[in-house]
Amino acid sequence: MSNYKQLITEKIIKELADDSVWTVDDAMKKWWMTPRPDGLRLTDMGDLSFRIAKIEFYNYDFELDNPASWHSYILELNKKLKCPYFISVNKNKNGKKPFIRLYDSKIAIMVSLYGNIQEYLKAVKVPNDRRKEK
Repeated sequence: MSNYKQLITEKIIKELADDSVWTVDDAMKKWWMTPRPDGLRLTDMGDLSFRIAKIEFYNYDFELDNPASWHSYILELNKKLKCPYFISVNKNKNGKKPFIRLYDSKIAIMVSLYGNIQEYLKAVKVPNDRRKEK
C-alpha cells in the first residue's frame, strides 16, 4: 500500500495548485498519521489538503462500544479501510460527537448500506497475512 499512499499524495499535490509548496516527501510525512504502508488515516494537515483540493468526502458519526479499545479500533480501520480517512470530533452544545470522514464514494455507499461504520467493518474480511503463517 506504500506505493498506493504515495500515488494518492502525488495526485492531491497536483490538484492543489501549480504553485503548491508541497513536495511528495513532505506531504507523505505531514499528511499521513503513519509513514508505514498500512493505514490511510490522515492528519489534520492531510484532511485540510484534501478539502482544499476539493476531494469529495462523506462524514459518518460513530461511537466506540468500548472506549478502552481505541487502539484496536484504529488498527482495524487501518486494515479494513482501503481509502483515505480522517477521524475527529464535532463540538456542539450537547458535547463532543466523534466522526469519520471517508474519501471514497464506493466505501461510503457501503457504509450507508450497512447502516454505520461499525457494521461495515464487521462485514469486511481481511485476507490472512502470509508472513504470520511462516
